Amino acid sequence: MTDGRLPREQMSDKTLMLRVRLGDELAFEHMYRRYHVKLQDFFYGMVRHTEMAEDLCQETFARVWRIRHKYDATGSVAAYLFAIARNIWLEQCRTFRKDQKLGTRYVFTDDWPYIIASRHRDPDEIAVRSEMKQHILDAIERLPDEQRMVFVLRSIRGLSTDEIAEIMRCPANTVRSRRILAVNKLRKMLRGLLVI
Repeated sequence: MTDGRLPREQMSDKTLMLRVRLGDELAFEHMYRRYHVKLQDFFYGMVRHTEMAEDLCQETFARVWRIRHKYDATGSVAAYLFAIARNIWLEQCRTFRKDQKLGTRYVFTDDWPYIIASRHRDPDEIAVRSEMKQHILDAIERLPDEQRMVFVLRSIRGLSTDEIAEIMRCPANTVRSRRILAVNKLRKMLRGLLVI
């Protein structure tokens, strides 16, 4: 049986994207189901604001649909989607900096639940873990954008160095060096808190 006759949920990413390119809305829904959590997690790792991460994720998929006819089936679909997400993130950063200069700065509240209380956890352990998570998130947020993006894509999303290089349109060695720099900076910032 060829990939084209498989149910959509069993199709490869590339086959689904080729069908999306042709305007297949059901294939687009399946692609959304496969990648929306991954993209939303990526944006959350960059902005640390749940609603904004959701909005940026939705914008990514809206753009994928708008430019679907340009998809050329080279490289991995994950890299293609994350490259679009990266562009949207960079656009958001430019807008943020412009708004900051004009005095209309965004105010974010971090509404991400740190720890869901469990009957099996000690309240002191929950408090310590919550505080540790806050320190880690603060440290990640202080990384330069390109290093933070590499760190989030590699260490949190688990993408390969080659996929990240494709997403960021840079050599794999640049990705490696940015990740090393990010890890070294995090080690310094989190010294005494944990071992990285």
